[in-house]
Amino acid sequence: MDLKQLRYFVKVVELKNITAAAEALFIAQPSLSQHMTNLESDLGVALLERSPQGTRPTAMGELLYRHAKSILRQFEEARAAMQRESDAPSGRVAVG
Repeated sequence: MDLKQLRYFVKVVELKNITAAAEALFIAQPSLSQHMTNLESDLGVALLERSPQGTRPTAMGELLYRHAKSILRQFEEARAAMQRESDAPSGRVAVG
């Protein structure tokens, strides 16, 4: 499992459709489907219920969705904090 798979999974859950999620993510639908299958395989659980009417998360999928949202938010907060620090360096400077 990696951040890209979590982002993809979140988008599938939010849009309730793999094809729509693939379009929103600018990737091919078969590629997105493979990422979801790999994620399910890595975790050893079914995360999505697929049907002609769309895609919805299983109970385990709902659990992962909640955690994935939190993980992705924390990652973005960490990235923003590091960007702020690099934009405004601080500390002691010695000129010799």
